[in-house]
Amino acid sequence: MFGTPIFNNFLVYHGLRKRGYCYQWTEDLLLTLDTLKLKTFELHWGESYAGTWRENNCLVVAAKGQAFDRGMILDCWRHFGHLRWNLVLSDEDRYYENTKWAQFVRTRAASKRSTTNHGVAFQTRVAPRGKPGD
Repeated sequence: MFGTPIFNNFLVYHGLRKRGYCYQWTEDLLLTLDTLKLKTFELHWGESYAGTWRENNCLVVAAKGQAFDRGMILDCWRHFGHLRWNLVLSDEDRYYENTKWAQFVRTRAASKRSTTNHGVAFQTRVAPRGKPGD
């Protein structure tokens, strides 16, 4: 994430960054957490203001068998790439579950034709890289 979320979207829209929209962060988080094969939690796709310029997507984690609105929001986009979490019912925006989109993301990732890069939302190095020749 570079700058504010809206500025980051501006950079992606104009091709100055390859990825970084909220749905891309959420896809990456969903697919990465799916690899953990959680047994006591379920992962849900959440969206607020769907189809408008204010749309935001997030991942909702709920105890197995619990309702979507009893879950916890995990959002990497709203706070400059830092993970934000809070309960669905206490968020300032109303989120709704979109099971079809979650299934689409999972199916696309399982396809051998998938070319999506899923590593964007996660830091892979802690130490900075040195200059060549150091």
